[in-house]
Amino acid sequence: MVHSLGGDDAQTFADVIDEALETFDFSPRTRKKYLKALYRTCGRNAILPKSLRIPLCYDRQGIALFQGGFADVWKGKHCGRDVAVKVIRAHSYKDLQRMVGRFCKEVVTWESLRHPNVLPLLGVTMNEYHFAMVSEWMENGNINEFVKANPDADRLGLLVDVARGLIYIHGQDMIHGDLKGANILIDQTRHARIADFGLLTVVSDSPNQLSSNSHTQGGTVRWMSPELVDPKRFGFEISRPTESSDCYALGMVIYEAISGHFPFHKHADLIVFLKVLDGNRPSREVGFVDGLWEMLELCWESQPSARPSIEDVLQCLERVSNSSNSLSPEVDKDTEDGDDWDSASDFSDTGLPPPNEGDSLSRAIPTSNP
Repeated sequence: MVHSLGGDDAQTFADVIDEALETFDFSPRTRKKYLKALYRTCGRNAILPKSLRIPLCYDRQGIALFQGGFADVWKGKHCGRDVAVKVIRAHSYKDLQRMVGRFCKEVVTWESLRHPNVLPLLGVTMNEYHFAMVSEWMENGNINEFVKANPDADRLGLLVDVARGLIYIHGQDMIHGDLKGANILIDQTRHARIADFGLLTVVSDSPNQLSSNSHTQGGTVRWMSPELVDPKRFGFEISRPTESSDCYALGMVIYEAISGHFPFHKHADLIVFLKVLDGNRPSREVGFVDGLWEMLELCWESQPSARPSIEDVLQCLERVSNSSNSLSPEVDKDTEDGDDWDSASDFSDTGLPPPNEGDSLSRAIPTSNP
């Protein structure tokens, strides 16, 4: 019956389910069931619960503070506080209409998350020609910017926050799919919050078929596990984010937060793409204590089934954190590349453009492919 709803009936259904989820304390299983129904109804009909809509809260005549491949981020005001407004960019009205269903799914998915280490969605501003997601403005920027500006920051504590947030996301039968330092923002209390759910996917029943959409282009190759780069080599028909690929990305986030630079920072994306498939990973640097580095190597295993659970990674981070006040990178300037590839692989010797870290939309929501 739900699959056949359309028009006003679909909107009424979405509003009723949304209100029920906010009003009643359902069991986790029942809540997930209703969320999936809401997710599918909103995506199929390109609608949103009315409670999520907020008035236009930024100056569209101004200039976006950050620009990404598929969205621009503006700073606005809502209810007297600063907000980040992620405006989906479309090249034509037809493109906008083609994306609107995916946008509605993302909004419903993101809005359902409630955790201190996940950036909450405040609402959306949307009309026939424009749609955007609104969240709290994070003045401290992303984790990479924060630890650079604050060398004595508790890096391990922030990474514990990230692992806890990711465990919560997975516990909601969801996958992040684009985890990287630029997508982890630091709030006013100096705690980490996971942001950018552009690739977040509700897990289907089939272990080999999450979505009809390929996610290869949506992620960033430096944080992407080998099976996302070349799914057929690992027995998958499409590039499909999983808990295991999120674990791989978490390992890269830990690496960049402690080392002070993003993975393979001296190499072009194309070189990284090829080397990752060949089994190359970042090499150990000064600053990585025993136990933690071995856990990262497990996170980066080529076979998804060989990687640890996020709970295992969290326990490792907590153990190391309890035995150390904080970690600051002490990278040898002559060997700060941090990998074992010979100099012929360096982007400066290939004629390729320098590596793209990904759009760092600091203090706001990093953009991704909707």
